[in-house]
Amino acid sequence: MDSLNPDQTFTAADRIRQLNEIDKDVTRLIHSAGLAIQSLTNTRSRDSESTDNTLESHKAAFKAATSQYFALLSSIDVRLRRQVYALEEASILAPEPTSRTAEAAGGAGGAAASANPLEISWLNSRKDTVGKDKEAELWAEAKEFVSQIQKEKAPNTSDSDTKMEVD
Repeated sequence: MDSLNPDQTFTAADRIRQLNEIDKDVTRLIHSAGLAIQSLTNTRSRDSESTDNTLESHKAAFKAATSQYFALLSSIDVRLRRQVYALEEASILAPEPTSRTAEAAGGAGGAAASANPLEISWLNSRKDTVGKDKEAELWAEAKEFVSQIQKEKAPNTSDSDTKMEVD
């Protein structure tokens, strides 16, 4: 990896090597997302020979996979931003006016007025609860779906052993 020395200059080969490492991490990111999703199912992984199919093992696997996912996502984001800034400094890529002017002005009113008010990235940067709101919406839909299935299943079966737990 590259050091944080501000006086260090990178060659084109160094930049390409860094982009290649980012590319490999994107593959690892997708793999960790797959592991997180797989831990939510009862299927066995080809990688693990363990027969432990308990709720706690599923929780631990999900927590480990999501931790790796978010760590990789953060790392990729930071390294890609560095690459973009390097391209901007080399005048290969024009600086993005909304993000750069907002940072330079400290989020003052002038920078916000020059941004497109309907640009989704600008709107999302103004509110940090977008992900939380969507997650709450999805949980509500999932809860409604599960209760609907339970209502459909209740008159047809009398098995008390096949209950689904809902948080």
